[in-house]
Amino acid sequence: MTQLAQPAEAPKARAFEAIVNHIEQQVLSGELKAGEHLPGERELVTTFQVSRSSVREAMRVLESNGMISSRPGDPRGAVIMAPTSVPLRKMISRLTVTSASSLADLLIYRMTLESSANSLAATRRTEADLLQLEKAMARMRAARTQGQEAFSKADLDFHDVVANASGHELLRISAQAVRDSIEQLITSSIEQSTDDHALMQRTIDHHAQVFQAIHDQDAHLAEHLARSSLFEYYGHLLAEEERTALSALASFGSTIE
Repeated sequence: MTQLAQPAEAPKARAFEAIVNHIEQQVLSGELKAGEHLPGERELVTTFQVSRSSVREAMRVLESNGMISSRPGDPRGAVIMAPTSVPLRKMISRLTVTSASSLADLLIYRMTLESSANSLAATRRTEADLLQLEKAMARMRAARTQGQEAFSKADLDFHDVVANASGHELLRISAQAVRDSIEQLITSSIEQSTDDHALMQRTIDHHAQVFQAIHDQDAHLAEHLARSSLFEYYGHLLAEEERTALSALASFGSTIE
């Protein structure tokens, strides 16, 4: 069980927020690390000088934010969770649902994130990363006969391996959240391919190009491939004005080919 730093006195009316803010700050500063346990409820009541209801409300908020996890009946306090894309994915999903973020906005964001991930992966990749990318490519090829769902999962696995090779955790989490939000936004509108096998093969061919660019440590080509492939896949869903703007972004760097 981890010893919490002494909190500053907080307004009693919003006591649970003071607890949430204090624990969040300790996690962000590294004083509390993933896998460590918070003190139990009784000790938190004493430490923060608040009611049990305030402590319980704070724990509910922290758990809903994906920062902690608790098990009913566990005598130990809640455990600190490693950062995930869940809170960011929820936020982006809410923006999408309320139309505060359009498909074009999300595509621009995803182009920026994934082109950066590709570029960093090409710069930083190790032999172990290349091996993982080869395995991800093999899973995609094998998934062609297993249906669209299995192929889509293998496709996402490839992107995750690239993001891991980039060595940038925040970029990986953000890219995952945006990918999920785009898929949610277009589920009802995206045109289904009349030839799934041909679409899968084009996807594999593109990923093979990305793999080769990362292997060759060609960061410029790797980032261009991320932008161009996203536009090729989603561009037809955009209005003409948006499509023109994103086409320019997707084509940036194409003279290197």
